[in-house]
Amino acid sequence: MQRFNRQIQIEYLRNLVRQDMEKGGHSYYIMVDKRNGDVVLMNSKSDAAFYTHIGKVKTSQVKNTKKNINALATQIHKAIAAYNKTCYITYSRAVSEYGKKNVIDEAFVKTADNPYYKCAGQMRLYDKNIIQYHIKSDNYEEVSKRENG
Repeated sequence: MQRFNRQIQIEYLRNLVRQDMEKGGHSYYIMVDKRNGDVVLMNSKSDAAFYTHIGKVKTSQVKNTKKNINALATQIHKAIAAYNKTCYITYSRAVSEYGKKNVIDEAFVKTADNPYYKCAGQMRLYDKNIIQYHIKSDNYEEVSKRENG
């Protein structure tokens, strides 16, 4: 299992794929950790309870050439970028939809320039999948406390 940040650079992915291909390669599932938003390359889906599956890549069935390394790194990068496009929400939307500030703070991903107002501060972006996961786990804890106590 290999874990890295979602804001990863393509050069790091190329090095990762190159090192894996030199060791013989594997078949990886590209997963996003629901608890903290990190990207994980896993050999199996056995720990899928905490992860969202976003793609698959095989490094074992291709030759170790620069073209193949770039193609596989780009495939991983595009899967992460596609996931990121569907899950980012702003702070104001997160508060209006979910309302729990402590859960929202755990889902912070990055800041970005405000595309609407040049003089405004940067937007804070959050991952709605992480917020939903933490809300479900909080509700589960509250229900179990009521049943046991």
